[in-house]
Order: sequence, then structure tokens, then C-alpha cells
Amino acid sequence: MPIKFSHLNYIYSPSTPFASIALEDINLEIKDHSFTCIVGHTGSGKSTLIQQINALLIPTSGQVDVNGFIVASKNDTKTIKKNRRKNKLTKEELKKLEDIKLLRKNVGLVFQFPEYQLFEETVLKDVAFGPKNFGYKDEEAIELAKNALNLVGLNEELFEKSPFELSGGQKRRVAIAGIISLKPDVLILDEPTAGLDPQGCQEMMDLFKKIHQNGTTVIMVTHDMDNVIKYGSDVVVLGKGKVLKECQPYELFLDENMISLLCIEEPKCIHFAKELNKKGYHLDLSKIKDVESLADEIASNKKEISGGSL
Repeated sequence: MPIKFSHLNYIYSPSTPFASIALEDINLEIKDHSFTCIVGHTGSGKSTLIQQINALLIPTSGQVDVNGFIVASKNDTKTIKKNRRKNKLTKEELKKLEDIKLLRKNVGLVFQFPEYQLFEETVLKDVAFGPKNFGYKDEEAIELAKNALNLVGLNEELFEKSPFELSGGQKRRVAIAGIISLKPDVLILDEPTAGLDPQGCQEMMDLFKKIHQNGTTVIMVTHDMDNVIKYGSDVVVLGKGKVLKECQPYELFLDENMISLLCIEEPKCIHFAKELNKKGYHLDLSKIKDVESLADEIASNKKEISGGSL
């Protein structure tokens, strides 16, 4: 099922002189199994929005529906429960209204620099901590941890090492393995490539692509427009706590007003394709995600360039 935000508002320090509206009347649907990118200026509400999905922050009003799990204020939750009982819902459906722990098992959230959250004496113990905390027996937790570590590309020779002895990129992989060891249905990423060099960024994004291809819904907050066009299936633009646009990534880069408003730099492949189209090509921007797909689109384009050379 999709993730649905309904008339969601969030205010920091409400009922005080320091009250600040972070999110205002958010009505949004994030598609099931999508790779949705959330973009916008610093302070636009991106991190506040994603923390509503697994109830790290509770809406001031309105709600988020995550496959039957409802995240809402206490007063709103009481009303929802009352209405749902009238509809004779099952115990399981009613339980989803108040079982935050189960929600967080299904929705994994990876913060910026997740490696700072490592604490156990070995890599394997650190990754197994989450499953144990959710009630898995030791053997089951260890097996889940090993599978997650293999998925993120860490060799068994590292399993018994202290996570603090690893490189920065390896530490981040361990931290991410700790999240995906629970096999969440939704994986939320908050600037996941921050601080990484280009190779580390590429490796990390390829990992998230693999996780997405395995059926997980991925939601990523990012400022990197090259990653938006290459990996995203959908994009949500936030500004001053409001949804400004919902579209496919290539459609965002056709919207000159939005590009100007956000002060974003177009992905290099899209910028180059636009320049070619100005010179007579008719490249389909919806098919261009990276250099390779740009080259394929150029090769398949039959239109002769009108006037002069490039």
C-alpha cells in the first residue's frame, strides 16, 4: 500500500513565542515500491516530513497512513480508533493504530552519518542488535545480521572486528545493514551520500538501487540532482513546509520556474540533452537518466541536426 499524508501539519514549540510551522497541510501519496526523492531548500521541511513516517515526530494535526499504521496526534488517534471500531475492524488492524514498535520494524530510517550510531564491540553484534531488540532469538538475529552484511557487501572476515576499526565507508555499510537486517518494507534515507567521495557515493547508491529492486519502497532526501534523475522514479518538491510539486524526475527539470525557484543545478546528462535539442535533436528526456542512457538516446535519434555543426 502507498504512504498517505492527509492534511498533516507540524509545528515546533507550539503554544510558545518560539512556535514555528515546519509542515503545513501536507496531502501526499508516496507510491508503493517507488524510489521517491524529496528535494527542496534547507529548512523546507524535508527531514521533518520523513520523521513523521515512522513516528519519530508526531503530527500536530492530520495523519500519515503507512499500510494501516496510523501516525497522528493523540486526539486524532482516539477519533480514528473510535471510527474504526464502528467498522468492526480486526484486532490486528486496531493494533496497528498504537503499535509504534512494529511500525518502526517496517519502516527503516537511515540518518545522515549513520555510522555515528555504532556502539557494539563487533560488527556482527552491532547489526544483530536490532533484530534482538524486536524479539528474534539469538540464532535468528545472527542469521539476519549476516544476510544484511552480505547484502551491503561486507566480507565475513570483518564480522568479528570492532566497527570502530573500519573505514568510513565500511562503517556506514554496517550502520545501514543494522537497519535493513529487519527487512523493512520502507527504507528512508536522509542525505545518505553526505561526506562520501564520488566512488563511495556511487557504491552507496548502487546498494540502495539493489535494495529497491528487491521490492523495498525507498524514500530519499537529497540535494544531488544527478542521483534524483538516475535513481528516482518519483520526486516531491517541498518549499516552506508545503508540497510545491509532485512529478517524475525528468518533469522537474523541464520546469524552468521550479529550477529557478530551487536554485538547483540540472543533472549533467539532462543539461547536455537540452542543449542538443536546441540544435535540432529530438531527444526524449524521459529516457535519459545517466551518460549511458543519454548515449543510447542520441544513437537512436533519427532527426538530422538542422543548421550547422554542434
